[in-house]
Amino acid sequence: MDKVTKEKLIKSAMKAIHYAYHPVSKKGVGAALLTQKGNIYQGANVQSVISGLGSCAEICSIYNAVAHGEYCFEAIAVAFPSAKGARPCGACQQMLFEFSEVGQKDIKIICVNEKGKIVEETSIKKLMPKGYGPKESGRDVSGYRK
Repeated sequence: MDKVTKEKLIKSAMKAIHYAYHPVSKKGVGAALLTQKGNIYQGANVQSVISGLGSCAEICSIYNAVAHGEYCFEAIAVAFPSAKGARPCGACQQMLFEFSEVGQKDIKIICVNEKGKIVEETSIKKLMPKGYGPKESGRDVSGYRK
C-alpha cells in the first residue's frame, strides 16, 4: 500500500470516531477498511445500554463493505481514543481472519492513537498464525472472490 492510500485510510478511521454511538464507554472507536478493489469502508463502534447488543468499529466496517458487495480486503486502520491506541479485539480478529481466507490475502492492520499517529502495524496472520476460518472448517468461499 502506498503512503497516500495509508494516510487516506488513517484519516477515514479518525473521521469515523465522530460517528460512533458510545453511551456506555464514552469512547468512540473508528475503523476504515481498504478492499482489494481500492475502496474504503468506514465503521464506528455502536454500543447499547443492553449488554451484548453493540458492535465494534472493525466489524461495522466489514459489514459496510459486505453490504456493498465486497469481500476481499487489503488493510484496516483502527483509531482508538488513547495515547497507546489498541489492537482489534478477539472477535474482530476472528472476522478479519475469515475474510483473509476469502480474499486469499493477509490483511494489514494499522493501529492509530487519538492523534492519528501509528502505534502499531501488524497483520491478521501475525496476530492469529493458526486461526480457524472457512478453509479449516471445510467451507467453500471461492464464490465471494469477486
